Amino acid sequence: MNYKKSCVAVAIAVITGACSAPADIGNGPKTVTLDGDVQTMSSEHSPIADLAVQTLAEEMNIPISSIEVDTVRTIEWRDGSIGCPEPGVAYAQVITPGHKITLRVDGQLHFVHEANGRAAVCRQAKINPGQLPQVDLVWGKMALVARADLAVKLGVEERHVLVSGGESESWDSSALGCEEPGVEYESGVYEGFVLFLRHGSRRYTYHTDMERVFACPAITED
Repeated sequence: MNYKKSCVAVAIAVITGACSAPADIGNGPKTVTLDGDVQTMSSEHSPIADLAVQTLAEEMNIPISSIEVDTVRTIEWRDGSIGCPEPGVAYAQVITPGHKITLRVDGQLHFVHEANGRAAVCRQAKINPGQLPQVDLVWGKMALVARADLAVKLGVEERHVLVSGGESESWDSSALGCEEPGVEYESGVYEGFVLFLRHGSRRYTYHTDMERVFACPAITED
């Protein structure tokens, strides 16, 4: 390629069952369907989110107001353990419709599994170091890379950098809307996302075409 851009590159694995998040879903709590569609959380799922928040608040003995809802994901659990089997316990081997609710307390992720109105905090839920609930979205992996890059640039721990959302976007060159003087770029239609990150009260944007991701505008020392 005959263009140059200072960016973080990453190989992207196929994210099965995911689809592009609509540009107008906002940055609040979201629902992820069985098909991977991402939607603004509807009133139908609010009671499920409320149950999860109440369950976590009681277990951690913290105020409900300190808990943020990130996603309510519709899931068909493989058995009656609803994704949190305990050693030595036998569970009904039947598909159990339910939900996985991702919550956040002071930047830390917590997971509540639900089925048939029964909810439990699942400490067995697996998540990679630094992973955010946004991995449920198609731009999730790039958001993780952007988050790590921003933490390095700001000289802070990754847990202090939050990904607040993303919007689909298209650009007419490989610059992805971030042209630099004197740099030659390839023309064409480049589909991708604008990612929104936050550290403290400051907001940052990253652009990605799902192969590259970089801060736009560039982050300077001041």
